Amino acid sequence: MKIYQVKIERFRGIRQLEWTVDGNFVCLIGAGDSTKSTILDAIELALSPRRNIIFDDSDFYNGDSEKGLNIMVTVGQLDEKLLKESRYGLETRGWKDGKLNDEPQDDDELVLTVKLSVNQSLEPVWTAVNDRSSENRRISSYDRQAFSVARLGGFIDRHLSWTKGSVLSQITGDIDGLSGLLAEANREARKSFKPAEVSSLQTAAQQVQKLGKDIGVASKEDYCPGLDVQATTVHVGGVTLHDGKVPVRRSGLGTRRLLISAIQRELAKKGAITLVDEVEHGLEPHRILHFLKALRLGEGSKGQALMITHSPVVVTGLVAKDLRIVRSLQDGTVEVKKIDSSIQDIVRRSSYAFLGRKLIVCEGRTEVGFCNSLDNWWHGQEKKSFGYLGIVPVDGSGHEAPKVALSLAGLDYGVALLADSDKPLDPDEETLKGKGIDVFTWDGSVSIEERIALDLPWVGVMEMLQDVAERSSCEQLSLIHI
Repeated sequence: MKIYQVKIERFRGIRQLEWTVDGNFVCLIGAGDSTKSTILDAIELALSPRRNIIFDDSDFYNGDSEKGLNIMVTVGQLDEKLLKESRYGLETRGWKDGKLNDEPQDDDELVLTVKLSVNQSLEPVWTAVNDRSSENRRISSYDRQAFSVARLGGFIDRHLSWTKGSVLSQITGDIDGLSGLLAEANREARKSFKPAEVSSLQTAAQQVQKLGKDIGVASKEDYCPGLDVQATTVHVGGVTLHDGKVPVRRSGLGTRRLLISAIQRELAKKGAITLVDEVEHGLEPHRILHFLKALRLGEGSKGQALMITHSPVVVTGLVAKDLRIVRSLQDGTVEVKKIDSSIQDIVRRSSYAFLGRKLIVCEGRTEVGFCNSLDNWWHGQEKKSFGYLGIVPVDGSGHEAPKVALSLAGLDYGVALLADSDKPLDPDEETLKGKGIDVFTWDGSVSIEERIALDLPWVGVMEMLQDVAERSSCEQLSLIHI
């Protein structure tokens, strides 16, 4: 399965969004409150097999439920059973070259557009929609399981049990005999539970152990199915993955996320869709890279991974073509913009830049330190800080700074350039200002070091040199000879 298009109307902070998802491995980035998580929430809700989803007025844009909310997700590479005329074959649409055709053409891929609608009654309705019919066919929760969507967020323990919709259940397949076994165990006490009688559970546990080993998750003992002793009743959801006698859900968050991603990666070969909140959550930097490798799918894969991050470590670990910038405009319109591969070096060198709202591109590290010092001083004066305003100073890498500023401005960031005036800018100041970039250079055709020395009183110059002397490891440095 693959998501090709997402449309959202009046859902939480999004009044309107239309996004063509052009990739199997996509990471959404951007400033806080740009609705990145809301986009993943919308996709999950539209394709979720859950039936007991509760909505309230806060789920509507501006809290206004009068017009209702709609989430439409177009999915391709469908399971053949969904394409039967007795199921949703008559509701299919066509997809070709990134465009949706309501009436499928001969060489189009058949896709389904799933629509989740919620009105003032707060009752969700899932349908397969097209523009050809005024009566859209409802999609049952059972059929929505076929989309194989797994959300790796803050609540992931359900995926470590054989409950409905979990990744363990998906990798196991049909569990013949388990329901009867659990009913008997419920009557005769938990000691009667013999998971070895269901060979598919043991096989799945061993497969998960191997997948985890491949990405660096080491078990203390052999993985096996076991009854979670904290389950209040004996049911399918109470059968969880164990590391020896200890439930795997007792492992650290990072280990659990890595393990689930390994399972989901295996499922993705058959077409599963993975949604990941904050890829970096619970992981050290070196394990983040393992996680990204586990989520990345090979060429020709039938699956897809969509994620969000607030970490420059993740941005640095990805390539520009994997990144999408989410922009939330004042009127509630949300845009998802692709980053051109030509600025790959900027992504690697200035990963912090892509996580802010407004950027000060500094000619070098000295200017970055100067801006940070100013920010500290302003904060001490109870003025608005860079953090409050969403401003990030960025190292523009010397003479490349004007070009870096121009590239970032092309991605609709608010950009300013702070540079020395001792050499001409390339592109020149007029060109930069024409692209909406505020340009700040020092008076007098000087560098920042020269300008500071010229503007400070002599006492200030002496204090600055004294500070350098105290920080220097060179004992011969002395102000006596100055």
